Amino acid sequence: MKRACGILLAIMFVLAFIYCQRSLAMPPHPDRVEEMAVLKALGEPYIDFDSLAEVRRAKGIDKPGDINMSTLIAANDTINILAILIQFQDDSAQTAAEYFDTLIYANRQGSVTHYYLENSYGVLHIGTLTLPSEFGWLTSSEDASFYTAGGDNGLGTYPNNAQRLVEEAVDLADPMVDFSLYDNDNNNYVDGLIIVHAGRGAEYSMNEDDIWSHKWGISPRNKDGVFVSTYTMMPEYFTLAGDMTCGVFVHELGHVFGLPDLYDRDYSSRGLGKWSVMASGSWNGINGSSPAHFDAWSKIQLGFATALNVTSTMMGASIPRVETNPVIYRLWTNGLPGTEYFLVENRQKTGYDSYLPGSGLLIYHIDDTQDDGSGSPDNDDEWYPPDHTSSGNYLVALEQADSLWQLEQNLSYGDGGDPFPGSEGNHNFSPLTRPNSNDYADNNTLVAVTNISNSGPNMSADFTVSFASAAEDEIEIEDEVIPEQFDLAQNSPNPFNAETKISFAVAEPGAVRLEIYNVVGQKIKTLTSGLYAPGRYEIYWDGTSDNGQALASGLYFYRLKTLEGTICKKMLLMK
Repeated sequence: MKRACGILLAIMFVLAFIYCQRSLAMPPHPDRVEEMAVLKALGEPYIDFDSLAEVRRAKGIDKPGDINMSTLIAANDTINILAILIQFQDDSAQTAAEYFDTLIYANRQGSVTHYYLENSYGVLHIGTLTLPSEFGWLTSSEDASFYTAGGDNGLGTYPNNAQRLVEEAVDLADPMVDFSLYDNDNNNYVDGLIIVHAGRGAEYSMNEDDIWSHKWGISPRNKDGVFVSTYTMMPEYFTLAGDMTCGVFVHELGHVFGLPDLYDRDYSSRGLGKWSVMASGSWNGINGSSPAHFDAWSKIQLGFATALNVTSTMMGASIPRVETNPVIYRLWTNGLPGTEYFLVENRQKTGYDSYLPGSGLLIYHIDDTQDDGSGSPDNDDEWYPPDHTSSGNYLVALEQADSLWQLEQNLSYGDGGDPFPGSEGNHNFSPLTRPNSNDYADNNTLVAVTNISNSGPNMSADFTVSFASAAEDEIEIEDEVIPEQFDLAQNSPNPFNAETKISFAVAEPGAVRLEIYNVVGQKIKTLTSGLYAPGRYEIYWDGTSDNGQALASGLYFYRLKTLEGTICKKMLLMK
């Protein structure tokens, strides 16, 4: 009796493990989303993405992997990931196995390996010790329909689901593979397993009899002294043999490496749209032939970049394109740590980012506390003013420069108005702009990104994370009366020789910039740039340029620029 109870408990444990494994799925092709919307409007049969999302969430289909990528990369020159190909009794593969040798492992444009090398700045190399072609297409024990009979495109009830297909693939490959060689961090678990099944993927076909590409897990199988559990599953082709791209592969491996989906899984909004491979950017190019780079937050999570935390005003900060330089800035009030903050990066149409919908500075609003209630981070809850601010918010939101909130309102996957300055020519982001830099509770964060240069490989901007403070050449005048309007006084003395004083007043808190120009309109000196509280200020200028060079005698202009307006005056330097 005790032995029978023990066996029963063991079976229950295995079944519980199988049913509780969490899966993440590839976002549907953007064209298919539009087609489903049309079918719904016409009253025709369609895939209800919202219901599908609810089913998956109920099964825990949402949790990313727990691999520590920084540690893994530091300890290995190459991360070995095994790929196994499997066809069905009634559906043989149409694509040569060698095609996947190249698609996954070749170091050339369009491969999984090449994509990760570019995104990691040459640090993460994905390799294998057994190419897919070395054991070819293995064959399942059942027809294809068996593995989707449980419903939900292969993500339904075991054994009629993708998990059973993976178990068979692992067992069939076992005699030809040493699985222990794929435990890169020596934790007794295979770090990642790619399963390619014959036929189409439901994320493109929208067919209920096709498997939807995903990351999930099986009950741990002991092979060669290590356990096989976590896997990703992708299709052989979209419409015909040889048309598979790297997009779906790199997206699903992103889950293996610890990233969540950054599209809206109930499809009431667009999440990060085409700006991230963890959203619909996985489809950029021709059906994912040139997937977008990882967004700034994801690159930091993966250890591909480290955020530069801004703790004080930075004027003319250099922001090179992130595709070739791991430069990402983090901004929050006084540079303090916390779970809510902004990230800034320069995205350009180059490399795998060639199919972005625009270029320029991307400013992300991050809330690391956001999750779906089960401890899994998500981008399901859209937030936008004025009347959609009480139903949660994204984990990673894009502050769209045109302030149209089209990603949140399910109107666009991204366009040229999203980056700064973008198609709208928006060169400033601060507490007083639209969009503004307030936190989700509408509190002033004092964060400002101003004087943003035009889009290019090397951009610049002024960063502020606090009110401007007095410095050696800047003295705040104590005055109990707050100025009624901004003002710029005549410099004194004028003409001047060694030094002159410039006084100005600020009536509203906000970004302030004071600059010196020569008679041909060239900016030669930035005296100050930052957030100012209401008050009166004095700044002294010693007649030198930004690079410290003493200037010649002559006429110069000084210009005060605030959100209230701009004032320009003349002064004369005489030596």
